[in-house]
Amino acid sequence: MEIKNVYPPLKRKLNRRRKLRTACGWCFLAAAAACVIVNICVGGKAWSAVALWALWMIWSTLLTPVLVENNLISQSARLLINTCILLILIDLTISSGWAAFVIPIVCYGMLIAIGIIFFLNVSKQRQNMMPMLWVIAGAIVAAICAIFGFSLRNWPIIVLGSIAAALLIATIVILRSQLFAELKKHFHH
Repeated sequence: MEIKNVYPPLKRKLNRRRKLRTACGWCFLAAAAACVIVNICVGGKAWSAVALWALWMIWSTLLTPVLVENNLISQSARLLINTCILLILIDLTISSGWAAFVIPIVCYGMLIAIGIIFFLNVSKQRQNMMPMLWVIAGAIVAAICAIFGFSLRNWPIIVLGSIAAALLIATIVILRSQLFAELKKHFHH
């Protein structure tokens, strides 16, 4: 039996977004290479690490969003982590001493925003709560480390720990048994 193909062969067409992403990718690679080369030639502090991470933040946030868990809470948590890494790089490479004070302020500001997003529509956002819980856990661990003297203790870290604890308690009170059902879904075998 012979099968005759009556349809024209498919031609792969690149859409505008893919073309833009490809062009931006080459521009980003050229800018990254230029930053590293200039930094090596000029010498001095490793400011190119800051530029490379900033390029990565723009690339991963705007041009290549993730396909799994692409919701506002996950994007906010990802942006928070990338911003904290950028601030740490700036503190380590360009000017030092302020990151222990600024990073907790950025973290509790974003944690408040994530909490507002979550509590505005709990029934819908309930399935998206894991990134919020991870940020809360990280904030509580950072506050505990500061309390026991493993890191610098200042008012921003105390506020961060307090807001994280309040969000965790509010989540437990509002969701009750639904919280454990959602956690069971995320950690099943």
